[in-house]
Amino acid sequence: MEKSEVLISEGNGLMSVKHLEESLKAVCFIQAVIRDNVTKKERLRRGSGFYASVNVMGIQHFGIFTNNHVIEADHEAQMAEAIFGYNSNGEGRSVRLDPQIIFRTNKDLDYTFIGVNKSDLDSLAIIPIRFLPEPVTVRQGDEVFIFQHPKGRPKEFSHEKILHIERPFVYYRADTETGSSGSPVLWKLKLLAVHQKGSDELNYNKGTLCSEIISHLNNGKYTQPQMVMLSDSQDREIDEEDLPSPAKRQRMQQGNQYLPGSPSEEELDSLAKEIVKDWKHLGRKLKVPNCTIEEISRDHVHYQGMREKGFQMLVSWKDSELFSYETLGIALKAMDKHQLARKYCMMKK
Repeated sequence: MEKSEVLISEGNGLMSVKHLEESLKAVCFIQAVIRDNVTKKERLRRGSGFYASVNVMGIQHFGIFTNNHVIEADHEAQMAEAIFGYNSNGEGRSVRLDPQIIFRTNKDLDYTFIGVNKSDLDSLAIIPIRFLPEPVTVRQGDEVFIFQHPKGRPKEFSHEKILHIERPFVYYRADTETGSSGSPVLWKLKLLAVHQKGSDELNYNKGTLCSEIISHLNNGKYTQPQMVMLSDSQDREIDEEDLPSPAKRQRMQQGNQYLPGSPSEEELDSLAKEIVKDWKHLGRKLKVPNCTIEEISRDHVHYQGMREKGFQMLVSWKDSELFSYETLGIALKAMDKHQLARKYCMMKK
């Protein structure tokens, strides 16, 4: 008879449900507004990551691991946030990244480690995944689990078999999608690697082994990857979109008829449920002062969930001279939220 206390994995014995739940809670959704230095365009970049503790030069550090192609530089980390607890119920809690605590990255290994304020995670009862060298007993055919936020959706997981290990990478066939970059790859619920994109053509995915990342963090050394296979996908598993220019936004609104007046608090409350992962981005589009957005983001006492933070941001926007259905509709469309713009701001045909 099956017992609720354990998770049974074929051929791998028994694993603690408590450990599984802790690992799940440590996985986060990452988003950042990136500005192109050449075109000056802003781009919204989304990926996955996880909270971990790792020893660097004899000092234990707490932070977020993700891919280098999700966050490449410390100034990008300053504009990013990690959202924890974003599950099927649509709620989530935002945590600021702090590259001033620690920031390490490497393009070959495709990893980035950014510091966070440990007390922020302690207040959410999130336990870090221990970032240790992978077990030497890992072998071909073993099963791996990947917890991820594909395409910005609530947390999901996939599992499959290891194909082979060729340092600095481990290769497997677990299903992943755009937005899964930076997810933890777990073996018997122990951290094995940091996921990155593999090859669609040859039907494999891959991750960077923990021992290689630890070696780079501590002494700058790692196994040089072999020449990238032509079949390796170069687009990578991040969810990225250009934010329309003001001229394009103006063209988009031509011919549209917005509702007169401004939305009610009931409508704002309803909208807050649908912008859980995008509330800060919408706030910036609505010209809500950044200091107000950050104050709401850091206040975990009065606004415990992402939905509550989004609603408070919208309530704050009510005091603006631009408070109207039209302004809201233009902002939503600028974020490619055309369906929400039609639902809340447009006159019905």
